[in-house]
Amino acid sequence: MIQVCKERGKAGDDAARTKGVAFWQWVLNLLEHAGPELMSDEEDLHVLDETIPERPISVAAKEVLSLAWRHPYFTKLFIFIDVTTGLEAMVFQRTGHPSMRRIRTGRESSWPAPKGCPISFYAPIFLKTLHTAEKAALRIDTMELALREFEGYMDD
Repeated sequence: MIQVCKERGKAGDDAARTKGVAFWQWVLNLLEHAGPELMSDEEDLHVLDETIPERPISVAAKEVLSLAWRHPYFTKLFIFIDVTTGLEAMVFQRTGHPSMRRIRTGRESSWPAPKGCPISFYAPIFLKTLHTAEKAALRIDTMELALREFEGYMDD
């Protein structure tokens, strides 16, 4: 996406290019700090594909489970990234097997909260439910990574 922003900026608005590049560099930095523990838990499932009504077939999919301890911001960010990469077919060309459909059901995962994450990665409501000893066991990093707004990026 950084490359897409740079390419688009050559033909147009320099401020928009700079804003886009800065945003996607920030996303990469955030994901680097987050690591795999912050990603969604997924389970395999099969859904009925009724694209051809006369011939419904069962297809593999992934059920995306929610993580009660993760700040809700990240759920929105990951949905945004999924949508954006889907829209940018010119960059993210599909090769090999088609992507599996991802279905968000709202069902909660049993994954425990990871230790040592910045405080901004944890859901405030989750932190409020913990006792002092439970918070201490998480070894929460006091460094707070700012969570940037990205709502307007779809319109730019």
